[in-house]
Amino acid sequence: MGLLGVMVVPLFVATWRSSLFGLSCQGFLIAWAAYRLSPELHSVETWLTLVDLVVVRGIAAPLLLYRLLLSQNRAARHDIIAPNLLSWTVALGLVLAAFNLSAALVPVDGDERALISVATAAVLLSFLVLASQSTAFGQVVGALRLENGIALFELGGGRHHGTLVTHIGQIAIVAGTLGLYVWLLRGFSESTSIPPATTQDEPTL
Repeated sequence: MGLLGVMVVPLFVATWRSSLFGLSCQGFLIAWAAYRLSPELHSVETWLTLVDLVVVRGIAAPLLLYRLLLSQNRAARHDIIAPNLLSWTVALGLVLAAFNLSAALVPVDGDERALISVATAAVLLSFLVLASQSTAFGQVVGALRLENGIALFELGGGRHHGTLVTHIGQIAIVAGTLGLYVWLLRGFSESTSIPPATTQDEPTL
């Protein structure tokens, strides 16, 4: 329920700092859920999962985006979804739909159904963010929320043991995608900050 809260609250608190704080909390809480499902710290797979969720998603992603937005002097307000009653109703409706869908996917009540419920809500809310956003930062936040929802789905769908190369490759893909997001955001900010060229012969009103 705490994980669901950090996914829903940033939708209503219209600041980019709250969005980044929510992403950080999502990484840490998903890592906590992964540790509770597999508390064997002697396993290399468990450590790679914690590195992915804690270091990359919980620390690196919010910190890099925070430093970038702070250097650009972004205004504090940034709506993740449209600030109206319709968008808020749709967001709450998606959460209710996710819990109803999880009851059909997992008939037995328990931790697995709770994880699937929150993961479904995370994916649906990320699609809402992606559909509502026209800014580059909003699209990046929606994509990161979607990746966290997929990671939570993997936990709720049962653990599968892959090779170390597979786990390392997944971490490299997430880290590379994060670097691409930061590079794109920096490029968008530089392109919008360049003033249009003017000539001396141009008529002036």
